Amino acid sequence: MKKKTAIASIASIAALLAVAAAPALADDGNRYNKERHYHSEISAAQAFREMNKGKWTLRGQVDAAAPVLVDVRRLREYAAGHPVVAYNVPYPHIVGSDGDADYLPQDPASFYWEVFDIVEGDTERLVMLLCRTGSRSVDAGNLLSDPAAHGINGPAFSNVRNIWEGFVGQYKYAYSGGDITLNESGAPIRLDLDNDGEIATTDTADVYQETTDANPDKDGWRNFQNLPWTPNVRWYLAYQNNPALYWEWMTPVE
Repeated sequence: MKKKTAIASIASIAALLAVAAAPALADDGNRYNKERHYHSEISAAQAFREMNKGKWTLRGQVDAAAPVLVDVRRLREYAAGHPVVAYNVPYPHIVGSDGDADYLPQDPASFYWEVFDIVEGDTERLVMLLCRTGSRSVDAGNLLSDPAAHGINGPAFSNVRNIWEGFVGQYKYAYSGGDITLNESGAPIRLDLDNDGEIATTDTADVYQETTDANPDKDGWRNFQNLPWTPNVRWYLAYQNNPALYWEWMTPVE
């Protein structure tokens, strides 16, 4: 009896040690801790490297197997600047926001089939999604990867990545060991990424007055990472191949 008790105790201790040694449950990778059905996250820098693997000309993509970058931001956001070879298929907003008089939402099925056409039905192709800070692109990635959940009768995309920093990005914070450092008020300490001696507390407009994207202390594609971007809307990358859709709401910055 004592031998059995000892064996049981050893087994119990081993089980407790296994639980203690198990890694803590982690968030699912995207910076907004949203549920994920798509393949995984990808950094803006790695997405840029992937795009450079494809073959492009001034008239568009040549290599049918090349990765695809889809910017899901609104028309006005895309027009104010986007990665050089990014398609624009807005989701979930085409124009404005819910509650605006001119609000135009995106139909989930329309979004899915637009992207399906871009990849010519190759749902195993690498598709990288970009929005302002990495939230809308999560929702778009989930839609492509689980279309049935949205009532769409189409195959699931199997290789969708979310560019988690987004085009504009968010602030980075100081750390002490593995924890974010807090100031005397208990707020996280933001990093002065461009080392100019101050934190840019607001985003500013530098292309069109309606879109504030510039902030050197945010970690997005066009800001601290300083990856190639352009305000030029090319017809073969434009939403529905129609650049005329973009200019109705634009006031250039002087």
